Amino acid sequence: MGKAKINNDILEIIGNNIKTIRLSRGITQEQVAEKLNRSVNFVSLIELGKSGMSVQTIIALCNILDVSTESIFKGLVNYNLKEQDRFILENLSTLNNKDKEIIINLINYIIDKK
Repeated sequence: MGKAKINNDILEIIGNNIKTIRLSRGITQEQVAEKLNRSVNFVSLIELGKSGMSVQTIIALCNILDVSTESIFKGLVNYNLKEQDRFILENLSTLNNKDKEIIINLINYIIDKK
């Protein structure tokens, strides 16, 4: 597989992660574009994996979407975690606040029962 193909795959994964997070937050491309001070077309190209972005843009996206960089790079960066732990961590930050509150309550319930 050529270097260009690998880079395109990486951009597609990052773009898909960003889109998934954005949609789970109920944020439009227009809202992201406005906060980035960029065009909607730019946001669309990122989500389609057709455009890369600077570190500053990645940081801005994390702040706009209220997620960690791990969420943006989900599926690309390997951690030395057990599979179940990795699954939980990679998906937790994609949840909205209401769903996170449910998870927190469930964890507290499980811990209290031990």
